[in-house]
Amino acid sequence: MYYKNSSYRKDLEEAIQGTIDFEALYGKILFITGASGLIGSFLVDMLFYANETRSAGIQVYALVRDREYAERRYRSFLDHPDFHLIVQDVCEPLLLKERADYVIHAAGDGYPKAFRERPVETMLPALTGTWRLLEYVKKERNSRFLYVSSGEIYGEAVGKEGAVGEEMRGFTETDSGYVDTMRSRSCYPSAKRAAETLCAAYHSEYGVDAVVIRLSHVYGPNVSQRDNRASAQFFGNVLEGRDVILKSRGEQIRSYTYVADCVSAMLTVLIRGKAGEAYNVSNPDARSSIAGFARMIAECGGRKCLFAVPNEEERQENTPIPCAVLNPEKLQQLGWQGAYDVSRGIRHTLRVMTS
Repeated sequence: MYYKNSSYRKDLEEAIQGTIDFEALYGKILFITGASGLIGSFLVDMLFYANETRSAGIQVYALVRDREYAERRYRSFLDHPDFHLIVQDVCEPLLLKERADYVIHAAGDGYPKAFRERPVETMLPALTGTWRLLEYVKKERNSRFLYVSSGEIYGEAVGKEGAVGEEMRGFTETDSGYVDTMRSRSCYPSAKRAAETLCAAYHSEYGVDAVVIRLSHVYGPNVSQRDNRASAQFFGNVLEGRDVILKSRGEQIRSYTYVADCVSAMLTVLIRGKAGEAYNVSNPDARSSIAGFARMIAECGGRKCLFAVPNEEERQENTPIPCAVLNPEKLQQLGWQGAYDVSRGIRHTLRVMTS
């Protein structure tokens, strides 16, 4: 989609430079689920950019559900011998017959409309899909598995002033907050929690080499049209020449991660992370309230930021978590540092989407 865009290619280059020991991937085979999503598609582009500019010799097996969309998305290298498209639901028996050196599970819908309309289908890629992939890695041996989880697993902070107070240290990997398991909106964090434990169980019982990353709020230019998260709507407003519409007071504080930082952190954990452990992905310089994020997008796009009363469906989709700040110190100990604060990430997103 944006592969030949000069601004986007600069982001791909910076993401490679930001990945610790990126050369460890040279000549390897990577199997990526969710390869047409925001994160997966940037990752595939980044790997092929490395092949193009560094002769990295990385082979990519990209699992997607929608062949037509994927063929449009990857038309730049659809016929390349190092690119292999696998069309299937990750919950079904895997069609992959080759042994992959690295398996990255990034499949699943991570936006509020899916949580409201399809909570069962939201849970299954994390539950059944993760089980199928762990069984594959268990059988193949010598493969490393990375599960893409979410900061939503921390739930609502209960008596953890350090996570939400003035110091704003953020949730660390050992924190755990409240999730209402009898609310269908909890389909996402509950399934992610279960999938993480499944990774830990396979590591403990079978010695599977599995690591987990917990993402903060990721945004970027190659967001899916189905994604109705607030940040995606804000960018959509500007691109359509309209003012940014905020449908809540926007007081929730979040860690925001530009997709280039997200993928460089992901690959750093894939390469250097300790098996059986989880790592937060966030940049301490990229924290903002939702309202502040909306105002910054409006300002960068030359528009106003306005408030609108949400309808009933929109109220149902609102997250109950007042503070979603993640502490990245464990990730930083691997040598990774974020390159995009909120302002820079927003400017890059708009530059790529409008050039």
